[in-house]
Amino acid sequence: MDTTPEGLTSIEAQARLRRFGGNAMPDVRLHPWLQALGQFWAPVPWMLEAAALLELALGKYAEAGVIAFLIIFNAVIGLVQEGRAQHTLAALRSRLALTASVRRDGAWTTLPAIGLVPGDVIKLSLGGVVAADVRVLSGSVLLDQSMLTGESVPVEAEGGHPAFAGALVRRGEAEAEVTATGGRTEFGHTAELVRTAKIVSSQENAVVRVVRNLVGFAVCSSLLSRPTQLSCTCRRPKLCHWFWPRCWAQFQ
Repeated sequence: MDTTPEGLTSIEAQARLRRFGGNAMPDVRLHPWLQALGQFWAPVPWMLEAAALLELALGKYAEAGVIAFLIIFNAVIGLVQEGRAQHTLAALRSRLALTASVRRDGAWTTLPAIGLVPGDVIKLSLGGVVAADVRVLSGSVLLDQSMLTGESVPVEAEGGHPAFAGALVRRGEAEAEVTATGGRTEFGHTAELVRTAKIVSSQENAVVRVVRNLVGFAVCSSLLSRPTQLSCTCRRPKLCHWFWPRCWAQFQ
């Protein structure tokens, strides 16, 4: 972005604020009811729901009830995982700066951090939190970026070095140019990864295995009990392997 050591004018800042939006993390939290319903609309729940319908069609009401319980159990696991992700995002947001010292119209002023735009010149001071992704213009600061980068040792940032939103200034003072704000910062990318990460837990894998075995057993037992409805002699159990690949291997 075009900028000068004197920073932006108020008119330029307003134009860039309209273009890039505020320096804030977007709130993408869903209503609790929508979160709950979302747990039943995904590949794993679809498979469980199809299995429950199949069990009902085969007259296996007890097995259908077990699968229905597993569907609810799987939804509860998903809600717990989403809750943990939301708590992590809240902890990340709590590290963001609320205000920043900005040079506007050639004078230093303190503004809400949400009003920062790319091209702003801000001051980094001892004990402060970096309000956006920046590039150091002058001076030198020692930054603790462990929350974002995982580095156990603070890093020295001098002229030309980048610094990320959420970093804590441990020592020194510097002037820096804002390079990214809001969701475009490294902090924003990290928060988005936390929000969208979908890891299949061991509990979900266990639910899938249980349902697979229940359905396999129900289908095989149905085929064996009604051989006249098939075009092959299903009284011989090994032939069920053709209809259900894991049937014979699991129940021999």
